[in-house]
Order: sequence, then C-alpha cells, then structure tokens
Amino acid sequence: MKIDDIGEVVALRKLLLSEGDTANRTVIVKLGMPRQFPDATGYYAPFQVTGVGSVNVRYAGGIDAIQAIQLAMKMIGAYLSMLTNEGGDLSWEGGDKGDLGFPS
Repeated sequence: MKIDDIGEVVALRKLLLSEGDTANRTVIVKLGMPRQFPDATGYYAPFQVTGVGSVNVRYAGGIDAIQAIQLAMKMIGAYLSMLTNEGGDLSWEGGDKGDLGFPS
C-alpha cells in the first residue's frame, strides 16, 4: 500500500542534524493518526521524516491502533539510526547527543 498523505498529525518532534562544519539542519518527524486498513483488518500509523533523507510517507501496521503506533515509533527510530550511520549527528531537545528519543 502506498500512502501520499500523512493525514492528521497527532505528534511531532524536532531534531537537529549537525554535519561537521555546516550549519545545523532541522529534521522533523510527524506521526499521523492511526487509520484502519482499507479492505483489511488491522490499523496503520503513517509517519514522515523531513529535513534529511526521503520525504516519503511511511507506515507501520498493527492489530489495533496502539500496536500500529508502537511499531511506527520503532520504525522511526530505526530509520533515524540508519540516517545517522550515513553521517552527521542527530539529537533532540530532551536527550543527550546520540539519543534520538525513539525506541530502537
């Protein structure tokens, strides 16, 4: 299933990406309201990361809306970890250097 629109944003986090001598960039993570899959059981939680990497809307699916959110949070953590492995340091206001604030 391909999703083009995140829909209603229920949570947002801003992170800073520092890459050597260049100015810090803001990276924004948006989590959309979970929705029921069309023509199937279960729910999906859309999310989008902007400011680095692809801006495609991604999603995680689960048995219910809570599980979809839990899995989306893990997927966001994995995606951000992958981006930091490609270079640069990501951090958020509430964490220490290297702490992305998402489960991994």
